[in-house]
Amino acid sequence: MEQTLKEAEELQRSLQEIDQDLKKDDEKLTWEEKEKIENALEKFEELQQKVDDLSEKLQEMQNDLQQNDLLSEETLEKYMELQKLMDELTSEEMKKAMEKLRDTLEQLNREMTQEQLQNMKLDEERFKKSIERTLNLLKRIQIEQKIDELLKRTEELIAEQEELKEQTEQSDPSNQNEKNELAKKQKDITDKLEKLEEQMKNLDEKMSELEDMPKEELEQIMDDYEKQKNEELSEQASQNIKQNNMQNAMQQQQQISQNMNKLNQQMKEMQNSMMMQNQMQTFTDMMKILDNMLELSKMQEELKNETQNSEPNSSAFNDNAEQQEKLKNNLSNLMKQMAELSQKTFAISPEMGKALGDANKQMQQSIQSLQNRNGSYAAITQEGAMMHLNQAASMMKGSMESMMQGGGQGGMMSMMQQLQQLSSQQMNMNSLTQMLQQMQQGQLSPQQQGELQRLAQQQELIRKSLAELNEEAKISGESKKLPADLDNILKEMQEVLTNMKTEKLDDKLVQKQEQILSKLLDAQLSINERDFEKKRKSNTGENFVRQSPSDINLSSDEGKEKLKDELNKAVQEGYAKDYEKLILKYYEAIQKEKIKK
Repeated sequence: MEQTLKEAEELQRSLQEIDQDLKKDDEKLTWEEKEKIENALEKFEELQQKVDDLSEKLQEMQNDLQQNDLLSEETLEKYMELQKLMDELTSEEMKKAMEKLRDTLEQLNREMTQEQLQNMKLDEERFKKSIERTLNLLKRIQIEQKIDELLKRTEELIAEQEELKEQTEQSDPSNQNEKNELAKKQKDITDKLEKLEEQMKNLDEKMSELEDMPKEELEQIMDDYEKQKNEELSEQASQNIKQNNMQNAMQQQQQISQNMNKLNQQMKEMQNSMMMQNQMQTFTDMMKILDNMLELSKMQEELKNETQNSEPNSSAFNDNAEQQEKLKNNLSNLMKQMAELSQKTFAISPEMGKALGDANKQMQQSIQSLQNRNGSYAAITQEGAMMHLNQAASMMKGSMESMMQGGGQGGMMSMMQQLQQLSSQQMNMNSLTQMLQQMQQGQLSPQQQGELQRLAQQQELIRKSLAELNEEAKISGESKKLPADLDNILKEMQEVLTNMKTEKLDDKLVQKQEQILSKLLDAQLSINERDFEKKRKSNTGENFVRQSPSDINLSSDEGKEKLKDELNKAVQEGYAKDYEKLILKYYEAIQKEKIKK
């Protein structure tokens, strides 16, 4: 995989050179330029095929380790997550984009080829970053897998040595064949002990490739193991058995068993410490990123309000453009932080990265609109940037809640979180549609038509996500817990999409969107009530009055503060003690930073 990453980096450099060559004034492509692009396309396809082959090998390795019972459940789940990432590396969308570039090449049109090449460069950049992330995650999983394997080997050695000690104790001193057989078995244990030491050295080498690994702790364990001289003890035990010195042999066997028990305990402690440290660091980093997202969204909202209130000839447009540029730079730093964290954990999903990428595009469009003194369109794109930031924050919050609850509370919790996320997205979508309608004066302008089509694409993404959730619920048998009108919500979304695509932006469309949002919120309430019915006690003669909690509106300051409060209240919700302490430490650190400022 490291070789594949190097080849992807080489391809990236080639595409940059081709891009520079295409910036000529000639209308037509030269045959030489066409050939270079075709070669780059072929190289890209070869890399994709290599990734497919690697994915198959990874699956075979996972199956082999699983069959030999050398993986813990946690490590197996991570291998499965990695397999999903590998499968996503070669998407159908990427293949279609490459075919489109090939078709464009045949026309030898320089401008069209440049446009398609930009898309290919973006695809190749995502492909390279995905390989890099997959490689780093694989290194981490392999370390966990090797620790699992060492624990399994030591447990097997303990069992074998104790069984052999019993056989030695019960053996007939006059039976030479039996003594030879026992000595041979002890020799097999000696070989396994040597192999065990090699496996620890291999683990040490793997840990050296990553910075945040307990390398010193492992080296201390290896130092203790070397001082025990287990292979030498085993060889002596084998010789003592042959020489009929059973008492000394059993003492040495007993010492080996004790040493293996100590090693097993040391490895378990290192494993638990490593896992907890990684989880706590990941959680801390995610909380910081979430806090920055919410703060950035708040600043974007303030700038949007200023933009909306600016007069057409106001000098504030230049100031707002500069401020928007600063927010875009802050977002770039945030994206870098999240990209670095994604190299270490599966908790950062590609969807989070996409949401921030969409926010970045909206900010760029806002800067251009402000520079052109188009306040109305700038406000819409600023609202769009807020929406995508809030989507990313909502996904981050859901991922953190899952971590705090030790992996979530089953399928319905996942459904509940997805519905909350879709409701938040629909709420922001409705707000943007209403803003566009208010700007409408008769027919939509070309710019407004483009914005409406972009909103239609966003609405389609929400519809697809809801359709997938509905289908998953039916397959898993959880559909009974969802409201019966979920299919109707999908139909209404399709009607809204049809009107958007035909540029029919009127009160009926806005009302339909509000109905969709209302039904999504009702669906959450329905799940809450069904869950409550399961958990409540069967007491007679009493009336239970319960007020359902309202959904958090991440587009408001109050909603953002409430989200922070929810995370803070996690301490009181029965989560794992380690996470409770972590939350407290994090907010204590925030307070200290504020005092310093």
